[in-house]
Amino acid sequence: MTLLMASLERVIKPNIALLYQWGVGDVVRLCTDTAWLLTFNPERVKEFLLRAEELGVPPTSRMFRHAVAVVVDNSKEKVAAKLEFFERTLGCSESEVSTAVSKMPAILGFSDKNLLRKIEFLVNEAAMEPRYIVERPVLLAYSLEKRLVPRHHVMKVLQEKGLLNSNTSFYTLTKFGEVTFKLKFIDCHKDSVPGLADAYAAARAGTVPSSRI
Repeated sequence: MTLLMASLERVIKPNIALLYQWGVGDVVRLCTDTAWLLTFNPERVKEFLLRAEELGVPPTSRMFRHAVAVVVDNSKEKVAAKLEFFERTLGCSESEVSTAVSKMPAILGFSDKNLLRKIEFLVNEAAMEPRYIVERPVLLAYSLEKRLVPRHHVMKVLQEKGLLNSNTSFYTLTKFGEVTFKLKFIDCHKDSVPGLADAYAAARAGTVPSSRI
């Protein structure tokens, strides 16, 4: 059902009132990002809110809207299977997975194949310990092709040329927005490493150079 087809008095208004009663931190943002939530029967919405909280995400958290989106799109069985996947793949406890999900609920929406490729890269190429990844779940939300692989290539080039502070971790490089990353780690080295910008662009396009610049 679309928002225009839903009853204003019987469905939309009661759902908005429910969100406020539930203590949702930013009702306007949640309704803007997930407007379709307002079209469900209020009892269903209450169920979604309960399930989102059960993931360890409090209603006041800015991550709550993401948790709601996940439970709406995934059954209880699918969510349970994904939690078990993280425990098995990363060798962590149930409580550790819960903490990771509370920080980044969106990771529950990725396919096992997508997540496994990222985990394998982070462990085998970026030399990260599974526990380190669990404590920084945003790493699993980044694009492997557009962010993780290209930035890792840049890091290795700069390290080999002695142009990267030894205290700068790969995780640090992944956190910057695209514009800031290029300014701090590519553009400022255009004279000392003239081919770096092209190599980075090629990596983002899916072609990681086989040799260092």
